[in-house]
Amino acid sequence: MKMKKLLILLFITTFCFSQEKALTISQIDSIVKKIRPKIESSGILKKKKKIIGGFGNTIYEYKKKLIYSYYNESTKEKEFEFFHFYEFYYFNESPIFIKINIEKTNIKDKSKEVFKAELNETESTSFKEIKNPFLINLRMKLNRIIFDFINNMPE
Repeated sequence: MKMKKLLILLFITTFCFSQEKALTISQIDSIVKKIRPKIESSGILKKKKKIIGGFGNTIYEYKKKLIYSYYNESTKEKEFEFFHFYEFYYFNESPIFIKINIEKTNIKDKSKEVFKAELNETESTSFKEIKNPFLINLRMKLNRIIFDFINNMPE
């Protein structure tokens, strides 16, 4: 009888107090392939009333929680064209993994420079700047993108 009570207590405790399990990056990728985005938006980027590029972002939810988002941006200036692509993986609306891909193309000779980085959970939430050959303040850019994704989620 004591064993039965102990098993019931253990069973109830496990169901009532179990923490939500974090999904792996591959599990999130698999889920995202099967579901539709919660939000998709895009726009144009202007500088001094001249269109210099565009941006887009997409957000995916699973069980009413943000699990994945991406942001892309392209800009064109006199000499160079930039293409940014950022992927964000979340657990409890906090980033756990970020993929960065930035391409800089010389318009005249079509030569291309590429910067890629992957940030784990600790690096994703760090205040340390992310060094890159383009001298872009990536930490501030990533924080702004994450802030926008999380704070503009519809209820």
